[in-house]
Amino acid sequence: MAKPSPSLALTLESIGKEQTPLIDLRSATEFVAAHPPGASSIPFEQLDRAWHELPPKGAQLDLLMNRHQSKSVQAIFEQQSYPIRKLLLAEEAEQSQWQADNLSQRLWRANPLLENHIDLIKQALDWEDGKKPLAFDIGCGSGRDSLFLALHGFEVLALDNNKHALERLRQFDQRWQTGVKSLKFDLQNQAADFQKLLRKQAPQLIMQARYLHRPLLADYRNLLPSGTVVAIHTFLEAAARYGKPKNPNYLLKNQELEKFYASWNILLNQQHRLEDGRPLSLFLAQKR
Repeated sequence: MAKPSPSLALTLESIGKEQTPLIDLRSATEFVAAHPPGASSIPFEQLDRAWHELPPKGAQLDLLMNRHQSKSVQAIFEQQSYPIRKLLLAEEAEQSQWQADNLSQRLWRANPLLENHIDLIKQALDWEDGKKPLAFDIGCGSGRDSLFLALHGFEVLALDNNKHALERLRQFDQRWQTGVKSLKFDLQNQAADFQKLLRKQAPQLIMQARYLHRPLLADYRNLLPSGTVVAIHTFLEAAARYGKPKNPNYLLKNQELEKFYASWNILLNQQHRLEDGRPLSLFLAQKR
């Protein structure tokens, strides 16, 4: 009987923007036994299900592998638009400075509202001893924000209507064993069901990134209990000048959130711009 692969864990901090990722393509067992400091474990046989864990396409990578894996690896990565800086063979590497643990460097980043302000969110919430606060990830996609919240101690329910994105999330969660729960949910056409879910589950955090359906804003304001934090990171109306989305239904107006949640305690109300110039909200508010 084959031995089960050891469990791996992700670092809380993402890799630095100036660092070149080092991806260890060997088995999880080999990674845990010894790996270079700062390496990220993606066993070669899991690569097809893990492309969304990598940095944005075009990022240079270093690869660590066994000799028998080396023939076609570089071509596979370059087909996915990842130029390879170094190919390292474990059999030839100097291993005296390698470490033995299960900690894999996180390569991906959650949205900047979470990455840069998670401490502010956690400080605002009332953390009961031994009980994880519940977060809803609205329009979760493939689940980076969901896993990030789980890594930071939240119980997470991820909602999306895209079955393919949810399948990627389940594979993502299974690989890292973070315990994220997911639910296929049509947030635009199951309004009554969503309202019941809010009342029943009473999440302490709502995370909504790059998604806007305005009736949800009223549901949060009217149905969530006191102390709940709403975190919204989505496109502002000026984004239409630079690209998509252009439909005003998917664009926040200037000061819209600030005015809508005027009776709440506003913790953060800033903007973030993508490299192409499109602005997004960085908004945190807590119900009084």
